[in-house]
Amino acid sequence: MRMTKLFPRTRYGEVGAAMTAAHSFLLKAGFIKQLAPGSYILLPLGFRVWRQIQAIVWDVMESHDVQNLQLPILQPQELWLKTERWDKYTGTKVMFETTERHTGAKFGLAPTAEEVVTQLAAETIDSYRDLPVIWHQIGWKFRDEIRPRHGLLRCREFDMSDAYSFDRDQAGMQKSFDLFRLIYTEIFQRVGLTNCINVQADSGAIGGKGSSEFMAVSEEGGEDILLTCPTCNYGANAEKATSVVPTPTPQSKPSATMRLEYTPNTRTVEDLVKLFPDLDATRMVKTIILTADEELGPSQSYQVAVCIRGDLEINIIKLKNALSAQSVEPAKPDVVRAVTGADVGFAGPIGLQNVRAILFDRSVEGLINILCGGNKTEHHFLDVVPGRDFAAPECYFDLHLAVAGHTCPECKMGLLQESHGIEVGHIFMLQSLYTDKMGATYKGEDGKPHPLWMGCYGIGTTRLMQAIVEQNRDKDGIIWPVSVAPFRVEIIPVKYDNPDQRKVSDTLYERLAGRGIPVLLDDRESLQGGAKFKDADLIGCPWRITVGRRAAEGIVELRNRRTQEVTELGLEDVINRF
Repeated sequence: MRMTKLFPRTRYGEVGAAMTAAHSFLLKAGFIKQLAPGSYILLPLGFRVWRQIQAIVWDVMESHDVQNLQLPILQPQELWLKTERWDKYTGTKVMFETTERHTGAKFGLAPTAEEVVTQLAAETIDSYRDLPVIWHQIGWKFRDEIRPRHGLLRCREFDMSDAYSFDRDQAGMQKSFDLFRLIYTEIFQRVGLTNCINVQADSGAIGGKGSSEFMAVSEEGGEDILLTCPTCNYGANAEKATSVVPTPTPQSKPSATMRLEYTPNTRTVEDLVKLFPDLDATRMVKTIILTADEELGPSQSYQVAVCIRGDLEINIIKLKNALSAQSVEPAKPDVVRAVTGADVGFAGPIGLQNVRAILFDRSVEGLINILCGGNKTEHHFLDVVPGRDFAAPECYFDLHLAVAGHTCPECKMGLLQESHGIEVGHIFMLQSLYTDKMGATYKGEDGKPHPLWMGCYGIGTTRLMQAIVEQNRDKDGIIWPVSVAPFRVEIIPVKYDNPDQRKVSDTLYERLAGRGIPVLLDDRESLQGGAKFKDADLIGCPWRITVGRRAAEGIVELRNRRTQEVTELGLEDVINRF
């Protein structure tokens, strides 16, 4: 490609829609352009990178005997009704839906493809002799994100590589799951992610039991919080992470009696610590009133209370899973008053009745002589003993948010450390969650039907583009890995209108292109070398050939974009390098 023909031109200055440095570079260098919130045009440079990423994914999949196919984006409602996910996805406004004009039949634009591929399995897999089967596609997905953000990382329309495995039993499913752990590791290494870790994750709306995320570590661009242990191999997304919380202040014996005290202006734990300096937060139990499934309408929403130690916070994802709820939000102040009879900040477990359930975090177990809300504005109970002053919980739940500094739940030795990452891949063990509901079985050796065991695996190929830039950039622009670069080398004549420089540049361009090397020639006569070099650093081709003062001698400079190393070479030597 010649720069005079390349569209569009680079841009400098502020880019209004940019959220991170990587997003900004992609916009400024002309790789992408926002059409609407969460919807991006892949411009010619971006299209070239995206095509390279896809080629690597296809290649690795086929090298492991994964079979490729293409599934439709437009999916009929009846498939989603079988798995009971239609109301879940449409009720929470995740799936775009449309209605056929002639028949009134409803369709959804694919946010994922479990239903379609399970239907295919049900109709085509007959016997245990057919198994295992692994299918893969790359195609567009649509999700009605409430707040599209972070450029290509949180879009309404995105390209995704998704694969699905079907096996005879749990052991087979685990084997396929482990295979995709290896496949994904190979893909991420080949596209140039130098720091990518695999962590435990919440399965979310996909479901199943057991999932792992691949996270490209990025402190600036990472939208997810990761917790890892330096002592063992434990790692988890903060949504999933568990932890051993700091030990509370010990209490030797229960107090004689509880008491209700006037506690003015104490809506937070911090306020209470100031009022009672001898009582730290580990001996306080805060009760939070929450509303579940409000998005599904007033008839389906309900209130719950969560009791948790004062120094901890609730993990909303864990709470949603415990309740099997679609959404959980802090209750509005008027709802809190209706439920507790008090303002926000004074709820407590004693006498609380106007909620569907009271859930106790594990951090509360064993505490005595605690402080808790009095269900009366500006009043708290002190010296409360669970089991004596209110009914002891029948069970406890892991509902607290694990944070850096908590003890590792696996080795019980290391302290968890926090980092940030971009989710670039997610693998799931679905068991027979979908196959049971859709009647996808195989005939076993005993001649009887058995449910297929299923796994699913996804990589966002468009978001992967931005994740690569997050890990491969400097202050001047992008540093593309060779494997996904739009062009492997850029030729820059300092003055293209100089006859010697033009001749050498054109010769290099034709010779390298003739050998199949993707090459970009900056043939703009109106620009001097400095402006061209600035554009080259922004676009980020791995190699730059500068044709300058020694062009008449047939000598050029070869510069490595990543290391900045510069070498003078003759024409034949530089051509042979590639």
